[in-house]
Amino acid sequence: VTVNLYDCNNNYLKTAVTDANGYYLFTDLVPGSYSVQFVAPNGYVFTAANAGGDDAADSDADPTTGKTVCTDLAAGENDLTWDAGLYLPGASLGDRVWLDTDRDGFQDAGEPGLEGVTVNLTDCSGNVLDSTTTDANGLYLFTDLVPGEYSVQFEKPAGYTFSPSTAGPASDPLDSDADPTTGRTACTTLTAGENDPTWDAGLYLPAEC
Repeated sequence: VTVNLYDCNNNYLKTAVTDANGYYLFTDLVPGSYSVQFVAPNGYVFTAANAGGDDAADSDADPTTGKTVCTDLAAGENDLTWDAGLYLPGASLGDRVWLDTDRDGFQDAGEPGLEGVTVNLTDCSGNVLDSTTTDANGLYLFTDLVPGEYSVQFEKPAGYTFSPSTAGPASDPLDSDADPTTGRTACTTLTAGENDPTWDAGLYLPAEC
């Protein structure tokens, strides 16, 4: 992470880069007044500044600018209290399980959602990471996800059959994405802060003879 040193007239002085443990250090400074500006890497967000009661352990970076307040350094002083916390905003993924009355793999007007269907969040190897159930409108949502690759697996209720999958373009938010055999979707990659509400499953009841 790039860290810039300024004087208190906002004149740039020098730059350091954090090491493998996140540490940085500016040495051989003339006694005077200084501030530090942290440059957030792409996708990262600064945590709240001055939280808690331990000034040596809190984040000092302004959440908007990444800059600290000015501090005065005396001759021989070593001030190791100027820190910054960063995080990747959580992503989310979801959307709907519906009763596909015409069995075409598309959510048509008037086709109701299915409540109580179990939906599993998995990694791309099929390992279950979390589970939820659809609400009264057939909706589900996984939130606060670490950016990365995920898949969804819908558990078919007894008596139901999955609709044809990806009946339209792969990005179509109204088609069924569940594989008719496994109930799993394809893998998708979520970026920091992304909300992807396009992962749906259509189900229908086969006609009785």
